[in-house]
Amino acid sequence: MVRCTLILLFFIMFVPGVIASSIKDLINEQSKISPNISISIKNITKNKIIVSHRNKARMTPASNQKILTTLTGLEFLGPKYKFLTHIYFIDSIDDSGVYNGNIYIDTKGDPTLTTKKIKKVVLFFKQKGMKEINGNIVINNNYFEKPFYNKTWKSSWKGLSWAPYISSVAVDNNLYSKDQTLYLTDNPLYLLGVIFKKQIKSHDIKFKGQIKLKNISNLIKFNPKKTKYSIDSKELSELIYIINKQSNNLYAEHIFKKISANYFRKSGSWRDSQKIMRFFLNKKVKIDNSEFNIEDGSGLSKYNSVTTSSIINLLEYATKRDYFNDFYNSLPIAGLDGTLLKRFKLKPLYKNMRAKTGYIKGVSSLSGYFYGKNNDLYIFSIIVNDYNYSIRNFIEKILTKTYYL
Repeated sequence: MVRCTLILLFFIMFVPGVIASSIKDLINEQSKISPNISISIKNITKNKIIVSHRNKARMTPASNQKILTTLTGLEFLGPKYKFLTHIYFIDSIDDSGVYNGNIYIDTKGDPTLTTKKIKKVVLFFKQKGMKEINGNIVINNNYFEKPFYNKTWKSSWKGLSWAPYISSVAVDNNLYSKDQTLYLTDNPLYLLGVIFKKQIKSHDIKFKGQIKLKNISNLIKFNPKKTKYSIDSKELSELIYIINKQSNNLYAEHIFKKISANYFRKSGSWRDSQKIMRFFLNKKVKIDNSEFNIEDGSGLSKYNSVTTSSIINLLEYATKRDYFNDFYNSLPIAGLDGTLLKRFKLKPLYKNMRAKTGYIKGVSSLSGYFYGKNNDLYIFSIIVNDYNYSIRNFIEKILTKTYYL
């Protein structure tokens, strides 16, 4: 009797036809509760679609949108790309240490500036002999277009750290302290000026000027007497690691706007970056325009939409690019780190799957890669919309069963 039971269990777990049927039954049962489910799973080693359920339905992806953003960034900027911020002072410092002129800060979209980095700039001023500034701090406000808050995001999210204002710089993650409480600024450019001013004064450089925000491109471009100090970010490959592991919205949106600023050589905007992403998905990845809609880079907008078929096509496209390892390594590892730290704690997917999670109210998504029992590489995308309870067990069962095919 025991032997028969074991044989039956083996048959259920490891015979492909039985497993495929049980996957179908599981989807059908779950669809009675949550009908708005889309699933695409492909064995790319064998070039075979394994599961396809409503794979052409456009779904709100939540943070799975970051897959589109980080791959578009890698495609158009490259994994070695760095954000740069240039600080200029024009003319010279007199013998008494007085600088008669403005300090110009040419922001270029860097989301990683910190007070510590600004302190190094001020120490550079000190090394040059600067003791007093008779001028203003003038910050470029033209590199990213307004609005700084995406019009498709909920207005009730304003002031929350995960729905940041996206201007052409972020310093200290756009957070500032007041009365021992952290607040999110709605004017990152001005916050940069405030921090810069504090650092100048704390290093005994006299300053009575103002903080001004304006287009400074023509003021500094052709001036032969300028002195420049540059701050650079980490490479893009390291930034997308943070974006995908931690689901960092601030970095994702800065990279999204940076793509169009760099490509068109004008002020970056959500509108122009949408155009570039559509071009990438349609012309390079060969995804039909009817299968997606782009509103932002982070996935906060409920008006983003994409098919799971499109996502696995994009994930497969990525495997053929030189930057694939940078992207693959940025994805959370099942049960080990990032947003998958507390999920998939059991084999066969534990440490064997890399995937991007996604969640906003009513949306749960998971897309990525895992290796099956025969070491075949699988790509998958599962998106559930309009649900009111945890869908995680269902997703884990689907992927675990697929492993044994």
